[in-house]
Amino acid sequence: MNTHEIFQLSQWLLLAVLAVAWLATLLRNRGLHKALQQQLDSQQHVQNFMSSMSHHLRTPLNGIMGYAEYIHSSSKEPMIHFTSKIILENSLEMLHLVNGMLDIQKIRDGNLQLSESEFDVYDLLESVRELHQPRATRLNITLQLSTDQQTTLKIKADPYRLRQVLNNLVDNAIAFNRPQGQVTLLLSHDTSAGTLTFTVNDTGLGIPQDVQKNLFTRPGDPSSHFALRRKEGAGLGLVLSHQLVKLMGGQLDYRTEAGVGSAFFFTLPVQKTPSETAAA
Repeated sequence: MNTHEIFQLSQWLLLAVLAVAWLATLLRNRGLHKALQQQLDSQQHVQNFMSSMSHHLRTPLNGIMGYAEYIHSSSKEPMIHFTSKIILENSLEMLHLVNGMLDIQKIRDGNLQLSESEFDVYDLLESVRELHQPRATRLNITLQLSTDQQTTLKIKADPYRLRQVLNNLVDNAIAFNRPQGQVTLLLSHDTSAGTLTFTVNDTGLGIPQDVQKNLFTRPGDPSSHFALRRKEGAGLGLVLSHQLVKLMGGQLDYRTEAGVGSAFFFTLPVQKTPSETAAA
């Protein structure tokens, strides 16, 4: 075999190797694409399933809560009165969990819309304090509201979502606190910047370093030492609150110190109502 024939044979071998490599790459890319599509389909299937289950769970939960509330209010028997209260409280907690799952899914899908209306922010804060006061008293925790002493401040925002965030933060502050601890719901109003800053302070144990990195991104791991100290809840509150605050134009943040406590705070741009603007 002469040199020319050897050169031609080398070229054909090179082309064959390149063809095999191209075919292998094509097959591999198709396999990756198929695997990726299967993964996306699986995620969508899980999301659809969770959304469907959440919707279907609310109907029986509302029925359980209705009957439990009726029994609790009508029965004079101490044991029945006590057990119906436990059923009602746990059903309500589960309903909050289901609603939280639905809200997170709506935000991820871009389907959650704010519903703005006119309301007094101080009345809203007082209603949040009144809601959590019985539980705080039962756990020997001082719950107080601190504002800049204004008697009224009407703004235009989404009162339901704002109340939802504050309820989550106050609920966490009470749950992670210690006996004879203190929780403060603080509001500061910056008139020049047109913003309201909401802060929830507690005197709990602080947030461990290993938990902080995922605090706003995923629910707490049940095996976490921090999560084990929580008597109730599944860790959805902070994840949902972070996304809701972002949707309202703010940013939820925190500071914490081991053995001293934590503070969660966010600043929202607010739109005064025409009546408040005229009064100012």
